[in-house]
Amino acid sequence: AMFFASEMIRNTSCRIILIYSGLFQGLLWLPTAFIKNLEIFMIIAFIFGLCFGAFEIALNLYASNLEKREKKSMMSGFHAFWSLGVLFGSVATSLFVEWKISFLNNILVYVIILLPINLLFVFNLIEDQKSSESDKKNIFFIWPIIIIAMANALTEGSVDAWGALYMRDYIKVDGFQIGLATISFNIFMVLGRLSGDWFRDKLGVYKLLIILFCLTILSLIILMFFNSIVLSILGFAILGMGTSSIIPIAYSLAGKIKGIEGSVGITIVSIAVYGTFMGAPASLGLLANAYGVNNIFIPMLIIFIFLLIPIKIYKNEFRL
Repeated sequence: AMFFASEMIRNTSCRIILIYSGLFQGLLWLPTAFIKNLEIFMIIAFIFGLCFGAFEIALNLYASNLEKREKKSMMSGFHAFWSLGVLFGSVATSLFVEWKISFLNNILVYVIILLPINLLFVFNLIEDQKSSESDKKNIFFIWPIIIIAMANALTEGSVDAWGALYMRDYIKVDGFQIGLATISFNIFMVLGRLSGDWFRDKLGVYKLLIILFCLTILSLIILMFFNSIVLSILGFAILGMGTSSIIPIAYSLAGKIKGIEGSVGITIVSIAVYGTFMGAPASLGLLANAYGVNNIFIPMLIIFIFLLIPIKIYKNEFRL
């Protein structure tokens, strides 16, 4: 859906796409508790993915337009609430499982509560203004944004897919301690995103990116070479802080590039990010299997060090 989202938004509006894609996402949850056939489930999941992809583009574009209208940084804060949603949803579902509440009731609680709230707020959004930018695609500055977003997605995906195995196989812990990697990473990612807009306005995009990259590089070194539980938790915490605002910054910049429509820029970044999320876990798994799970951080370390070069080259453009 991300390939077609910009055209759909151009012909309608962010508000219209959010209404219909949000409605269909809610309704598509309802039959899942009754599906017992894998092929049918895959069809439902595919349609849900189409709705989610369009929703994702429209929401980020609306946030980018809101930033431009209000003339202040807001994207990192919006992504902080996305992260909180993931965290609260995971905790709520875990409690449903612990309390042996049926999957159907789990779905009904989500749909009955979240769908009306979603529609209520979307119906009250201000109609977004049509972009006056030329449709001519100027990729002169879009490519470093894409690469930075992909590098960050690679890092986020590695923690989601391999953080628990890192704690089990490299740090040699078990039980609740296995989950400490993901917990510390996500807590500090939320904290970093909640404070990211304030730091961006105070420091500027360029200085903030340098700080975030240095924190990420430091955390990757800790995770590669030290195998104590205290340092591993510290490493994942620093990694969460370091990677917290990079993708929000990428979305924000992509929506403001001169000569390219905001919907197109955000779509390109989204495709790059979600493409990385799809490919990264398997690729890193091959590396972990061959050389050890701690060595999955080697390519990330190399990438983040080399990406300091284009950030320096495009220093002035990162002030958009």
